[in-house]
Amino acid sequence: MMALEWAPGVVHASLIDGEASMSSVAQVWPGSRKTQLAQNPAAGRTILAVFRVGEDRTVIEKTFELPSWQVQFARTLEEARITLRKCAFGAVISESRLADGHGWKDLLAELHRLPDPPQLVVADHLADDRLWAEVLNLGGYDLLTMPLDAREVLRTISLACRCEHDPQPKASQVAGLS
Repeated sequence: MMALEWAPGVVHASLIDGEASMSSVAQVWPGSRKTQLAQNPAAGRTILAVFRVGEDRTVIEKTFELPSWQVQFARTLEEARITLRKCAFGAVISESRLADGHGWKDLLAELHRLPDPPQLVVADHLADDRLWAEVLNLGGYDLLTMPLDAREVLRTISLACRCEHDPQPKASQVAGLS
């Protein structure tokens, strides 16, 4: 019988009666999104919306009034950063330009700093093929056209919440430099 126990963030392993097993994600990374989702499945139906006050924010509020959804709002990158550290989100939807002048790429960079980042859906008035390709190529989930259509928002966010994020490897990792 062998048992190893390490601090959170390190894989726990045990060998009992010839069988090896790994501990759950909750034991390995207590603060991770996967852990929070495992402990509270409703967190997968919690979204962060980064929008200024206006028609599109109202569409999001009304779309997710259902009891099975929870929405938290932020207006700036800093508000989003603080909110992301407090709670696990199934997805994030954001205007391409935030109220403080930052953009969706800045928000995506913040998401990628999280252990298990939620999917990012970007919304823009000029949603064209070029922007759509850029959002997808940089790791975003989808691009929606503003003004937002409630049915399209619900469909896209529902799918994003179900999708398990698989970040693309960094160029240095692909080249074997790290």
